[in-house]
Amino acid sequence: MTNDKIESERKYECHKCWVEMKKEEVETFGPNIIIDVCPKCKGIWLDKGELGKLLKDRELTNYLTKHIGTKSRSPMVCPRCGMTMDIEKADDIEVDVCLNCGGVWLDKDELENLKEKSEEGFKPDESAKFEEMEEERLYKKRNSALSNFFRKFTK
Repeated sequence: MTNDKIESERKYECHKCWVEMKKEEVETFGPNIIIDVCPKCKGIWLDKGELGKLLKDRELTNYLTKHIGTKSRSPMVCPRCGMTMDIEKADDIEVDVCLNCGGVWLDKDELENLKEKSEEGFKPDESAKFEEMEEERLYKKRNSALSNFFRKFTK
Protein backbone atom coordinates (compact mmCIF):
# COMPACT_ATOMS: atom_id res chain seq x y z
CA MET A 1 0.00 0.00 0.00
CA THR A 2 1.41 3.43 -0.92
CA ASN A 3 1.82 6.27 1.57
CA ASP A 4 -0.79 8.35 -0.32
CA LYS A 5 -3.28 5.50 -0.04
CA ILE A 6 -2.58 5.05 3.68
CA GLU A 7 -2.84 8.82 4.26
CA SER A 8 -6.16 9.06 2.38
CA GLU A 9 -7.61 6.31 4.61
CA ARG A 10 -6.41 7.90 7.86
CA LYS A 11 -9.17 9.26 10.11
CA TYR A 12 -8.98 12.79 11.45
CA GLU A 13 -10.85 14.55 14.20
CA CYS A 14 -12.15 18.06 13.70
CA HIS A 15 -9.96 20.30 15.82
CA LYS A 16 -12.93 22.50 16.64
CA CYS A 17 -15.63 19.95 17.46
CA TRP A 18 -13.55 16.87 18.28
CA VAL A 19 -15.74 14.58 16.20
CA GLU A 20 -14.49 12.22 13.51
CA MET A 21 -14.44 13.86 10.11
CA LYS A 22 -16.09 12.18 7.14
CA LYS A 23 -14.24 11.42 3.91
CA GLU A 24 -15.73 12.86 0.72
CA GLU A 25 -14.50 12.25 -2.80
CA VAL A 26 -14.43 15.38 -4.94
CA GLU A 27 -14.17 15.28 -8.72
CA THR A 28 -11.26 17.30 -10.04
CA PHE A 29 -9.32 17.55 -13.26
CA GLY A 30 -7.04 14.54 -13.09
CA PRO A 31 -7.46 12.12 -10.23
CA ASN A 32 -10.27 12.85 -7.79
CA ILE A 33 -9.29 13.95 -4.30
CA ILE A 34 -10.54 12.85 -0.90
CA ILE A 35 -11.29 15.68 1.51
CA ASP A 36 -12.21 15.49 5.19
CA VAL A 37 -15.41 17.25 6.26
CA CYS A 38 -16.65 17.77 9.80
CA PRO A 39 -20.27 16.57 10.03
CA LYS A 40 -20.93 19.02 12.87
CA CYS A 41 -19.37 22.40 11.91
CA LYS A 42 -18.97 21.65 8.16
CA GLY A 43 -15.29 22.64 8.26
CA ILE A 44 -13.03 21.11 5.61
CA TRP A 45 -9.49 19.75 5.92
CA LEU A 46 -7.43 19.80 2.72
CA ASP A 47 -4.04 18.15 2.43
CA LYS A 48 -1.21 20.03 0.72
CA GLY A 49 -2.04 20.74 -2.92
CA GLU A 50 -5.76 20.01 -2.68
CA LEU A 51 -6.82 23.66 -2.37
CA GLY A 52 -5.30 24.39 -5.77
CA LYS A 53 -7.16 21.48 -7.35
CA LEU A 54 -10.46 22.73 -5.94
CA LEU A 55 -9.98 26.43 -6.70
CA LYS A 56 -8.27 26.04 -10.08
CA ASP A 57 -6.67 29.42 -9.38
CA ARG A 58 -2.91 29.21 -8.99
CA GLU A 59 -2.47 32.86 -8.01
CA LEU A 60 -4.99 32.70 -5.15
CA THR A 61 -3.79 29.28 -4.00
CA ASN A 62 -0.14 30.35 -3.97
CA TYR A 63 -1.04 33.55 -2.13
CA LEU A 64 -2.66 31.53 0.64
CA THR A 65 -0.23 28.62 0.87
CA LYS A 66 3.24 29.88 -0.14
CA HIS A 67 5.40 32.22 1.94
CA ILE A 68 3.30 31.74 5.04
CA GLY A 69 6.07 32.84 7.38
CA THR A 70 7.21 31.07 10.51
CA LYS A 71 5.11 32.63 13.25
CA SER A 72 1.69 31.29 14.13
CA ARG A 73 -1.20 33.68 14.37
CA SER A 74 -3.77 30.92 14.75
CA PRO A 75 -4.91 29.15 17.92
CA MET A 76 -5.42 25.96 15.88
CA VAL A 77 -3.28 22.85 15.79
CA CYS A 78 -2.97 20.87 12.57
CA PRO A 79 -5.20 17.77 12.62
CA ARG A 80 -2.72 15.96 10.38
CA CYS A 81 0.70 16.55 11.97
CA GLY A 82 -0.10 18.31 15.26
CA MET A 83 2.01 21.39 14.48
CA THR A 84 0.93 25.03 14.63
CA MET A 85 -1.11 26.69 11.93
CA ASP A 86 -1.13 30.25 10.66
CA ILE A 87 -3.94 32.48 9.51
CA GLU A 88 -3.70 33.59 5.89
CA LYS A 89 -6.07 36.17 4.42
CA ALA A 90 -7.49 36.71 0.97
CA ASP A 91 -9.16 40.06 1.55
CA ASP A 92 -11.82 39.29 4.21
CA ILE A 93 -11.51 35.48 4.04
CA GLU A 94 -9.25 33.89 6.67
CA VAL A 95 -7.98 30.34 6.25
CA ASP A 96 -5.66 28.34 8.50
CA VAL A 97 -2.55 26.85 6.91
CA CYS A 98 -0.19 24.42 8.64
CA LEU A 99 3.33 25.81 8.97
CA ASN A 100 4.73 22.28 8.75
CA CYS A 101 2.78 20.07 6.32
CA GLY A 102 1.01 22.76 4.27
CA GLY A 103 -2.51 21.45 4.90
CA VAL A 104 -5.40 23.92 4.89
CA TRP A 105 -8.42 24.25 7.19
CA LEU A 106 -11.49 25.98 5.78
CA ASP A 107 -14.44 26.92 7.96
CA LYS A 108 -17.98 26.42 6.68
CA ASP A 109 -18.60 28.31 3.39
CA GLU A 110 -14.99 29.49 3.03
CA LEU A 111 -14.38 27.26 0.00
CA GLU A 112 -17.39 28.77 -1.78
CA ASN A 113 -16.26 32.27 -0.75
CA LEU A 114 -12.77 31.60 -2.14
CA LYS A 115 -14.27 30.34 -5.41
CA GLU A 116 -16.32 33.55 -5.67
CA LYS A 117 -13.22 35.61 -4.91
CA SER A 118 -11.40 33.75 -7.68
CA GLU A 119 -14.22 34.32 -10.18
CA GLU A 120 -14.21 38.04 -9.34
CA GLY A 121 -10.52 38.13 -10.28
CA PHE A 122 -8.54 38.05 -7.04
CA LYS A 123 -5.58 40.43 -7.02
CA PRO A 124 -2.97 39.62 -4.37
CA ASP A 125 -1.78 42.28 -1.95
CA GLU A 126 1.97 41.77 -2.18
CA SER A 127 2.69 44.35 0.52
CA ALA A 128 0.67 42.25 2.99
CA LYS A 129 2.85 39.23 2.14
CA PHE A 130 6.14 41.11 2.37
CA GLU A 131 6.47 40.68 6.14
CA GLU A 132 5.91 36.92 5.93
CA MET A 133 8.34 36.56 3.02
CA GLU A 134 10.99 38.47 4.98
CA GLU A 135 10.30 36.40 8.10
CA GLU A 136 10.70 33.21 6.06
CA ARG A 137 13.93 34.49 4.44
CA LEU A 138 15.47 35.35 7.84
CA TYR A 139 14.44 31.97 9.26
CA LYS A 140 16.18 30.15 6.39
CA LYS A 141 19.25 32.35 6.74
CA ARG A 142 19.47 31.67 10.50
CA ASN A 143 19.06 27.93 9.99
CA SER A 144 21.69 27.93 7.27
CA ALA A 145 24.15 29.81 9.50
CA LEU A 146 23.48 27.40 12.40
CA SER A 147 23.91 24.39 10.12
CA ASN A 148 27.23 25.74 8.86
CA PHE A 149 28.37 26.42 12.43
CA PHE A 150 27.57 22.90 13.62
CA ARG A 151 29.01 21.32 10.47
CA LYS A 152 32.41 22.71 11.45
CA PHE A 153 32.29 20.70 14.68
CA THR A 154 31.16 17.44 13.10
CA LYS A 155 33.98 17.18 10.54
